[in-house]
Amino acid sequence: MSRKTKGPLIIIGGREEIGDGQNRAILNEVVRCAARGKKGLLVVTVATHLHEELGPEYVRAFKALGMHHVDVLDVRTRGQAFDPKNLEMLDGACAVYFTGGDQLRITSQIGGTPLFHRMTELHESGGVIAGTSAGAAAVPDTMLISGNGKESPRVASLGMAPGLGILKGVVVDSHFAERGRLGRLLAAVAQNPANLGLGIDENTAVVVEDERRFRVIGTGAVYVIDGGRISYSSLSEETPQHSLSIHDLSLHVLADGDRYDLTTRRPSRGTHAGEP
Repeated sequence: MSRKTKGPLIIIGGREEIGDGQNRAILNEVVRCAARGKKGLLVVTVATHLHEELGPEYVRAFKALGMHHVDVLDVRTRGQAFDPKNLEMLDGACAVYFTGGDQLRITSQIGGTPLFHRMTELHESGGVIAGTSAGAAAVPDTMLISGNGKESPRVASLGMAPGLGILKGVVVDSHFAERGRLGRLLAAVAQNPANLGLGIDENTAVVVEDERRFRVIGTGAVYVIDGGRISYSSLSEETPQHSLSIHDLSLHVLADGDRYDLTTRRPSRGTHAGEP
C-alpha cells in the first residue's frame, strides 16, 4: 500500500504581488503547485475584517493566472466552521489560501473544527496549503502574535500562542526586514531553541514540498535563525525588561532560488536570477 504524500506548503511574508501588471510570481507558484489537483482553490478570509474586499481581489488574481475554479470561504464565527455547507466547499479542492489579518482569528475560529480537519486531510492527500502574513504565522505549532520588532531581543513584550501545527519545529515572522522584526524572532527562538526561526520578507515565500526541505522564491530574503547550538542565554537570569544575551546561534540569509534542509539544518545555494 503506497504512502500518501503531503502537498506543498507555501508560507508567504506578506504583501505579495497580486495586482494587474505585477509579476505575481508567488501566486503563480500556488497555481503551479495546485495544477495537479482535480478541482479549485479556496481563498480563506477568516483572518481579515476586510473579507468583502480582499476575497474578490484574490479571486480575480488567481483566475487571471489560469485557475478556473476559485471560491472564497469566509468564516466570521466558530460555529460556521461546523456548517456542512462550508465543509462541502472543500470537497475535491486542490488548494487553500489563507489571507493576512489577525492570526488569532485563524486559530480561534477554525482550530480543532471539522473545517480544519478537512483542510488537513486535503493537505495530507497532496493538496496545497498557502498562507500570507497572518496566514503564514498561523501555520507552525507555535506562532508569534505580538511584540515590538524594533528593539533588542527581549521577552517582556513578546506574545506567543499555539498555532495550527501544519509545520512542526518552526516559528514564522512575516514582513520581516520591512518592520525590523529580527529582535522579536531572536527572542522567540531563545525561548525554545528547538524551534527554527523563519523571518520572511514581503513578496517572498518559502515552498516546503516534502516536509524536509524548502526553497525560497520572491524578491526579498528569508532569515533562518537556528538556536540549536546556543551555548548561553540570559533568558532565565535577567528581568523580562532587559535585553537578552544570546551566544552561539546561527543566522542564514537566503534569497530567491536558495534551499534549506530542515533535517540537517543546512542551507544550499540555488540558481539565482541572471545566473546560468
